[in-house]
Amino acid sequence: MRDYEFYYTQDGSVGLYSYADNDVYHSKFGALTEAWEKFVIPSGIEKKLNTVDSIKILDVCYGIGYNTKALMSFVINSDEKILKNLKKENFIKKFIKKYLVKNKSIDTIDVNNINCYNEELLAPTETILSKISIDCLEIKNDLVKISPFLKTIITPQEAYTKIVPKIFDCFDTYWAIKKFIGKHSKLFAPKNRKEIRELLDLKFNNDYDEIENEYRINNLVNYIIIDTLINKYKDSYFNLDLQEILKDKKLKRFFDRSLIKYAKFKQDFRYNYLSRFDLLAFLHNIYYDHLSKRYKKIKSKDIESLIKLSFYVNDARKSILTLEGGYDFIFLDAFAYTKAPQLWTVEFMAELYRRLSPTGLLMTYSNSALVRNTLLENNFYVGKIFDKKTNKFIGTIAAKEKSLIKYPLSNYELGLCATKAGIPYHDETLSATRENILKRREIEFRNSELMTSSKYMKVRREREIEGLNDNED
Repeated sequence: MRDYEFYYTQDGSVGLYSYADNDVYHSKFGALTEAWEKFVIPSGIEKKLNTVDSIKILDVCYGIGYNTKALMSFVINSDEKILKNLKKENFIKKFIKKYLVKNKSIDTIDVNNINCYNEELLAPTETILSKISIDCLEIKNDLVKISPFLKTIITPQEAYTKIVPKIFDCFDTYWAIKKFIGKHSKLFAPKNRKEIRELLDLKFNNDYDEIENEYRINNLVNYIIIDTLINKYKDSYFNLDLQEILKDKKLKRFFDRSLIKYAKFKQDFRYNYLSRFDLLAFLHNIYYDHLSKRYKKIKSKDIESLIKLSFYVNDARKSILTLEGGYDFIFLDAFAYTKAPQLWTVEFMAELYRRLSPTGLLMTYSNSALVRNTLLENNFYVGKIFDKKTNKFIGTIAAKEKSLIKYPLSNYELGLCATKAGIPYHDETLSATRENILKRREIEFRNSELMTSSKYMKVRREREIEGLNDNED
């Protein structure tokens, strides 16, 4: 992990900086928040979830997994609520059927209520729980392996609530201390190293805000990822290289020890030889103790069996050719196009277009004219991702169906795509090097007769001023 540096982002989640790429994997203002606001929420998955049999997602550039984790959390939280309500509803119906309907002495019960308890109503309620399939593309093997062990840091206020017994929350002192911690959170928040603060210009110094509860990562998510990775790598998953990373004193504070113990246990040779009693006891200590109380109340397999994770650790340009497609959602979260042009070319976008379902959506954080024009050249309908909290457009969304684009590009933005700034990258063989792709576009840029973006913006401003003057006249 010498090529990487972990740091705390403003929302308390762990970000990753790559020295080799001289870029961050996540927004320094909130790695976890970015995953929710630029990918999960704009996808509109709640409209499809539990209304269709299956949903397919492609996560291009998995990194350390925030987009996938946030999506899984949304699905699990939704399914847990449904299963919990179904369990309660079916229990009530069975109780009515057993103790009221079959009871001959029903004089004290409202007859009108009893009449509505027919066999159809008393039958166990059924609902659709969509099967979720997530294909994750990532070229860095070590990032995939460590991804489930990273902590999702909580705010100091929440840490205080968890540490101090709830029995004290009725006292004024409890709330006074919590309020003080919230007001002076930067004094209690985990700190980044000085070198990384200066390198990334982290001016906020972990000045935490209260984060919405729905932005949290469900406790079950990382266990599912660990199980998937162990099935993929077998005995080579928790190897010496991974153990060395997890034991690094400089990095230990970023990892969850209980998850590491669980992974060790799952891969332990003794797993197949433990008695059922020992197995349950061991699981109780290192597994169940770290799962939410809500999760304990329902059958874990009911949810875990609904999510299928697949990891493709290779150049995404090669991996994409092996996938069948039919994706309802594609998350394109590659490095900036100047850093990783290989994944922003016309030809790679064409492969994404082929694999997007007719009613699917592609989302990316980028607002650049180059990226948008590349999508347009592949016959996508292109629009913008709107963030209600900031009242700003924070990304780009694309689809095969025009009606799915809520906020289409303006005439100004379409015009910007037609300038030199919108000249796309090309990689017909899907194997060209970063340097060759950049050099080819540079030559095309120099020889192009298109208007530059700066001149285009100047002309637009002049026309707007002329229009205002005409209106005044």
